[in-house]
Amino acid sequence: MMRVISGVVAAVALAAGVVGALPASADTISRDTLSRKFLDYCVNTQYRVEGIDRNSMIDRCRKASQVAMTQFEGNSFDAPSRSKFTAEQDQAIRAAVAAAFARK
Repeated sequence: MMRVISGVVAAVALAAGVVGALPASADTISRDTLSRKFLDYCVNTQYRVEGIDRNSMIDRCRKASQVAMTQFEGNSFDAPSRSKFTAEQDQAIRAAVAAAFARK
C-alpha cells in the first residue's frame, strides 16, 4: 500500500514539474503576428465602410498597422484573448485607423 501511495506522489510531483516547465509562449505573440492582427482588424472594419476606396484601403491599413506598432517595444506581446486585443493594443490600432482614414 505504501508503494502505491509513494508512486502516486511521485507521479503528481513529476506532472507538476512538467506543467511548470512548459513555455509561456501560449500567452504571447510575436511582433509580426501582432502587426498582422492589426492589419486584419483594419481591413475588416474598413471594408464595411460605404464609399471607401478599396484600391487605397490596403495601403492605408498597412500604414495604420505600422503606426500602431510604433507604440510597442520588444518582440513579444500579450496575446489577445478570443481574437480581441488587450486594452492598450485596441487603443493603439483604433487611433491609427482613425488617423489613416481621417477625411482631409
